[in-house]
Amino acid sequence: MQVIPGNPEKNLAKIVEDIKEAQRQKVSLIIFPEMAVPGYLLGDEWENESFVRECDAMNSEIVEATRWGISAIWGNVLVDNSRVNEDGRLRKYNAAFVASNWERVSNGIFDWHTIKSLMPKYREFDDERHFYSLIKYAQENFSKPEEFLEPFELVIDWVKRKVGLIICEDMWDEDYILKPTDILKSKWADLIVNLSASPFGIGKQAKRDSILAEKSKWIDYIYANNVGVQNNWKTVFSFDGASVIYKDGAKVAQARGFSEVQLDSESWINNWEAEIEKVFNSLIYSIREFLASINQKKVVIWLSGWIDSAVVAVLLVLAIGRENVVAVNMPSRFNTNTTKNIAKDLAERLGIEYIVAPIQESVDYTKWQIEEIIWKPIAGLVYENIQARDRWSRLLAGIAASLGAVFTNNGNKTEIALGYATLYWDVNGSVCPIWDLYKSQVYELARYINANYDNIIPEEAINVMPSAELSDNQNVEEGKWDPFNYEYTDKILYQFIEARKDPEFILEKFQSSELEWILWLKWAIIWDYFENIVQFISDLERLYKGFKLNFFKRVQAPPILAVSKRAFGFDLREAQNWVYFTRKYRELKEQLLQNK
Repeated sequence: MQVIPGNPEKNLAKIVEDIKEAQRQKVSLIIFPEMAVPGYLLGDEWENESFVRECDAMNSEIVEATRWGISAIWGNVLVDNSRVNEDGRLRKYNAAFVASNWERVSNGIFDWHTIKSLMPKYREFDDERHFYSLIKYAQENFSKPEEFLEPFELVIDWVKRKVGLIICEDMWDEDYILKPTDILKSKWADLIVNLSASPFGIGKQAKRDSILAEKSKWIDYIYANNVGVQNNWKTVFSFDGASVIYKDGAKVAQARGFSEVQLDSESWINNWEAEIEKVFNSLIYSIREFLASINQKKVVIWLSGWIDSAVVAVLLVLAIGRENVVAVNMPSRFNTNTTKNIAKDLAERLGIEYIVAPIQESVDYTKWQIEEIIWKPIAGLVYENIQARDRWSRLLAGIAASLGAVFTNNGNKTEIALGYATLYWDVNGSVCPIWDLYKSQVYELARYINANYDNIIPEEAINVMPSAELSDNQNVEEGKWDPFNYEYTDKILYQFIEARKDPEFILEKFQSSELEWILWLKWAIIWDYFENIVQFISDLERLYKGFKLNFFKRVQAPPILAVSKRAFGFDLREAQNWVYFTRKYRELKEQLLQNK
């Protein structure tokens, strides 16, 4: 089911209509995902008592829809008026509800619901901020949590089944003391139903399949996930659905990702796409749904001729249609014919409106005006950034506003991680489609697109070395490009961001000759990437300082479409602090330099 966050009325109507359709098809059990009524990632809207009470009251309307032999299981918030949360606010539970034949179904402990046991408090999840867990509920009642985990008895296809009902994190219990699935198995449940609101991420489905294969041994297991996009402030998460049925440790059926499951057998397919295909599908889905959520249909993009804007342009066209995408090329005197021709070629291939708007005259005027004010010449990075901001904050923003459109950000994860981005240039716009992809992943996505869409991206865009083209020292036709080896840099940044490691870890693995293996590098770091260990350590510190000192840029970013194991924004919760190298790092550095 596609859940619209913050719109319980629409979600309720969808639930009721799906129950009616299931009745028409003589389905005996229909299952909806976690928080199907209100949505899941709502921030502190969960502290809005009027909103929460309205969602809770809608449960009775769903019960009324379960007539004529159908049972329903759904996720919603449950209000407890007799108690308060630890913050003194309204007591709320993340709950799953059961109804059948117009009646509530009790499990002998709760009259028609169960409560989420395990509350995730990592990455984007914030359950403990808002909801009371089954574990705390049991402690409050001087009991053990397992006493409150009981199966529900339901008639499914004329057979009585004991259904163990758990919610999302309750399935991912390998690092918790409480094991809800095992407890329900021990109480003779013969079917486990997991209601989830589980966002998409690279590698997540493989991990999920591994857990389900193990937990479904000697028991049937149904995993029901939602689709849609939901956000926590800065970070936009896509939910892939991909609901799945396991039996005897094997996958029986898998729903198609990023689409609502229709109630017919033909909708069930094996879902074994490669990770890059899943990322591609996630981004297209997220772009379309996010723009719809902000009531926007038309997008203006800076089409530069480089790989980032090329990939974003293709994603936009596939998500919202070529008629809704306008490309603008804004050359200064530093932009080469190579990149200008690539931009024009791509626009023609995509069939999108293409505008050329030179900026040199306005850049020169801005330079002159500032020099008149400060009484000294402008050059270097200051002059480069004037060009950058002129493109986006003045021209692109103005064009978009005039067309009743929004404009996108073309930055990637490598650039924003290192601060190789300009505020109000590529740190600008309404959405960041590829900000959660490292530069090397952007190239991988471009190759995937070309393999599946008839080489729609000009090969020159993939082959030309990336460059900002903001000075004579960044001329791609003269072999002058960005100061990074992206294959190596991206893998170091992955350790800093996704793996949460720091330079001490890198030097330890280097000293033990494991670093190439850890980073999945084809060649030795010394001599294939650096001439000597001094260069290697100097570059490591440059990357770490760039990462740590540029949070102030990331915090000003537009919403980011998350696909990785750790996205910037609400997922990776940073603080602007000074760069700190541990004592152990400094000792290792000294040892390595002495024995170079």
